[in-house]
Amino acid sequence: MMRYVVTINDYETRNDVIYYIIYLNCQNAFKTLYKRYSDLKALNDQLQQKNNEFKLKLLLPRFPKKKMFGRTKNSQSDIKTRGLELQQYLETILNIPSIWSFQFLREYLPKVQQIDETCRLEQINTEYSKDLCWLQMDELKKSFLQRQDLFQSNKKNNQKGNKTSGYYQRYHFTINEFIIQNDHVQYLIILTDTKKTTKYQFEMRYSNLRDCHLLLEKQQFKNCLPQFPKRRLIGQTIHNPQQIQDRQDQLQRYLNQIFSVQEFVESEPLVYFITRIKLEGKSIRQGQAERVSQFSQQVNGSSFNVSQGMEELREQKSI
Repeated sequence: MMRYVVTINDYETRNDVIYYIIYLNCQNAFKTLYKRYSDLKALNDQLQQKNNEFKLKLLLPRFPKKKMFGRTKNSQSDIKTRGLELQQYLETILNIPSIWSFQFLREYLPKVQQIDETCRLEQINTEYSKDLCWLQMDELKKSFLQRQDLFQSNKKNNQKGNKTSGYYQRYHFTINEFIIQNDHVQYLIILTDTKKTTKYQFEMRYSNLRDCHLLLEKQQFKNCLPQFPKRRLIGQTIHNPQQIQDRQDQLQRYLNQIFSVQEFVESEPLVYFITRIKLEGKSIRQGQAERVSQFSQQVNGSSFNVSQGMEELREQKSI
């Protein structure tokens, strides 16, 4: 886990206002910021707001208070003392991974070049397979023809005044299991990121997903949000296995619907939702066939079951 180191040991005065010089260091990434006390106070206020709004339940550090008497800028020792207090505060909050997704905080983080985990054929550390290679080439040929058909279809739609978004859904959700803990249902959800080589398994209650939906309703979207599965008016779902199964299917459908719209996916609530899953969920490495299938999806946006294709090829050879 990366760790940000914050240093504030200097300042400068502009128009009778103190600007603290903030040095941020993370591995090989560096950043220098010039911030007033009021800027950092605004950052703290935003963070407190998100902590309540998103129900993060974070134990945030106390922000350095203003002086009761006099002005800090009139005393060099007070300026240095406040600088050290702000340094400790910033270093604490910047090392909370669950809040890195918030846009107002990204301004403070240095850009760290991360390794792209996108599946590439040359990175698959397995024995070379002629059958697999043949299937890949055949699928790429089919994908080219599909893209040509899609291009012609989009061209006709544009001529008619219809526009297609061209957005390929990156995140897919599957809910096949659930457990009952402390008189409530925990749904076991699998997140598949089509740009990565890892799936994520996590547990979530109906109420957690409902809270996320309520946050989305506060956003001003151009598209209409799908309806969130309603609560039962009488009785509890936990007492009826069939109703649990029905709600499980409804939640899976809902998640895949909201993550199929780019505008929703790029919103702050869903960016945080994905970030939290990847931080707290259990990662599941995918096998060779599944990774090659994802590679094909990234190239052309279509699905392709490599395992099934290889099995069909073997059957054809045996005939």
